[in-house]
Amino acid sequence: MRLSILLSLTSLMSFSSIASIEITDNLSLSGFASTSISRSNNDTALIINRGIADDTCYDCDTTLGLQLDYYNEAFKASAQLVKRPQDGWGDPELEWAYVGYTVDNIEFRAGRLRLPLFLTSEYYYVSHAYTNARPPEELYNSILGITAYNGANIVWNIELFDEYQLSITPFVGFSDSNHLDVSDTLEVDIEIDKLSGINFLFTGDYYRWNFSYFNADFGQNLQFTNAIPNVPYFEIDLPDENVELYSIGAEYEFGAMSIASEFQFNNIRDSWYTSASYKMGKFIPYVVYGENHSKITNVSTFKGLTGTSKLIGVRYNVKYNLSLNVEWQQFKTYGGQRGSFVGTPTQTDANLGSIMLNYVF
Repeated sequence: MRLSILLSLTSLMSFSSIASIEITDNLSLSGFASTSISRSNNDTALIINRGIADDTCYDCDTTLGLQLDYYNEAFKASAQLVKRPQDGWGDPELEWAYVGYTVDNIEFRAGRLRLPLFLTSEYYYVSHAYTNARPPEELYNSILGITAYNGANIVWNIELFDEYQLSITPFVGFSDSNHLDVSDTLEVDIEIDKLSGINFLFTGDYYRWNFSYFNADFGQNLQFTNAIPNVPYFEIDLPDENVELYSIGAEYEFGAMSIASEFQFNNIRDSWYTSASYKMGKFIPYVVYGENHSKITNVSTFKGLTGTSKLIGVRYNVKYNLSLNVEWQQFKTYGGQRGSFVGTPTQTDANLGSIMLNYVF
């Protein structure tokens, strides 16, 4: 199967297919890391949770994750601790910690789990697992970069005609808190009251299709520091909101060429991207194009195209578990909106250069 390496990563993110440390017959330790040198030519920071601006940044993408997996017949327990790009070294995030039990082809899981929304959601922080350095911002920051939830899900794997597999994952989440450092002057606390959804992943020899539905009720507290002259600090509590999101995505392989595209539609904004890559031995050149579109909401009267991005890059597979990305990306904003910027920029376009090193073990 041409997608076998990729699919082994998506299967609950056990790195045994690539590299891991077998502590005992039932317990294994694996991990991943990424770091980059990045710089934009715009003084307004780019990309939520990365914050890349016009100073050379050596830690805007720095990520380190450790994962511990325990198996005992039908029982499984897994925990993943990640120092995400937005985290300091002293405050990593428990991205997931759950227990699971399998009956025939159905697994029941409960605890802290990864949101199964997009094609690469299950391995979002593992840059070595996808071709470009970062997942497209247009989709993967469409819910403010939130990637995990507290709750439960059911994974039902169905074999179809000995060639295809369908995975159906309904999920439900409960009260949760997330903190977002938007800029030097703005931080946001997001309180999720409840969430639910369902994911369908259809896999064949040379392709994957992904469908998701997601619904959540949440509140936001905005914290401003030195945002207004003579006002060192103030807060704003926004009214509770509901987000309802639908996503569809597909990935195909045609010999050495791969193409992928994803769309998400919600009641706040729509976005999409499309990408193409071509494998040339250890080198994989690729291109990506994406767009953001705003809808009329209770906080904005703007409707239409808010931002675009164009990316060209090349990945070099140094070893089976070590890769290097070199990228150039152009961002544009429209209608006085922020697009992929962290805040509303005075200069409406930016060029971003990145060199990223990725590793798994």
